[in-house]
Amino acid sequence: MIYLKKSQPITILLVTHYYPMHRGGIEIVAGKLAESLSKIGNIEINWMASNVDPHPIDIPRLQCLPMKASNIIEEKLHLPYPFWSLPSLVKLWRAVQWADVIHLHDYLYMSNIFAFLFAKIQHKPLVITQHIGFIPYKSAFLKKLLSFLNETIGIEMLKRANQTIFISEVVQKYFTDKACFRCPTLMIPNGVDTEIFIPVKEEQRQQIRQELGLSLELPILLFVGRFVEKKGLPIIQQLAERLPLIQFIFAGWGSINPETWNLPNVKVFSNRRDSTLTPLYQAADLLILPSTGEGFPLVVQEAMACGTPVLVNSETVQANSAAQYLMFSEDLEVGDIIEKWIAKIENLLDDSQVLTSIRPEVANFAQEHWSWSACAEEYYQIFQDIAEKSE
Repeated sequence: MIYLKKSQPITILLVTHYYPMHRGGIEIVAGKLAESLSKIGNIEINWMASNVDPHPIDIPRLQCLPMKASNIIEEKLHLPYPFWSLPSLVKLWRAVQWADVIHLHDYLYMSNIFAFLFAKIQHKPLVITQHIGFIPYKSAFLKKLLSFLNETIGIEMLKRANQTIFISEVVQKYFTDKACFRCPTLMIPNGVDTEIFIPVKEEQRQQIRQELGLSLELPILLFVGRFVEKKGLPIIQQLAERLPLIQFIFAGWGSINPETWNLPNVKVFSNRRDSTLTPLYQAADLLILPSTGEGFPLVVQEAMACGTPVLVNSETVQANSAAQYLMFSEDLEVGDIIEKWIAKIENLLDDSQVLTSIRPEVANFAQEHWSWSACAEEYYQIFQDIAEKSE
């Protein structure tokens, strides 16, 4: 990649609702991308997010500016939606003045909506990366509210950005079917740290299982992510109850604690992230993620980079057409969901060679198609082009 020279660095204001230590997919992706961007090109990044978690430190050309915020909505309702204080919004206004380009991850959050408004008032160019489309909550109120927000505030923000980027084809289609955009949208999948998430040989997998205290005989299914309804935890609970001869392991946190199910075939690993997740991916026979409405989750890419096949909602498979042939899926919309997922799992495990034989191809695909450095290069070129046009 050849970049045009610029005497002064491109200054980027990155705005997210949380920092990566909050362990949500959006903020983790934002952190990986920001760190990768800081390693290439002539760039400086100020990252503003809520101060409810520790922020990244000691990353060259990346300065974190934690903003005072209330997290009462998540504490009471388990919905990740922080409210920034008035002094924080004043600081946001000043940070927008400093930046050449404003970069938002998802439109929905209060901080991002204000950053959008401030950027428009100050005539600053804006890039929005949209991760999530429609989420089919069980609550009719939440479903109607999200649809209303997507079709009003969401559409207006996304179509008025200088560049709108989607992380999956499903989310891209959801929004582009609803409105005409001022410029063509882009689909840029998330990267994967292929130096951390790596495959191992079969004998090493057995050793890893032993070190983790996992069964050497039973099949192992893995879930990684937040322990909430949207991610499909109630579905996995029923699967674990109905399939006692399969070991289910979990890595994550949230309002639903699998340990309270009191099932002997359930094991939870707490406080794991980045490289400490790698042994879990490597040990598992299959990653299961019956989630809805979230595009193409990073944990799917991390699992595949380790060679671990994935079983996901059919919507998730459609989010990345290039990888469809390497993913297993089952619908979550119609019919007896539990029976369908049980049948799919049992079918995959009946022949022990099915999942084992596909592991090298899964890992090779991830290693060849997904990297944070390549992802960051695409973003850097976008930022550079937009900054030059606005001069």
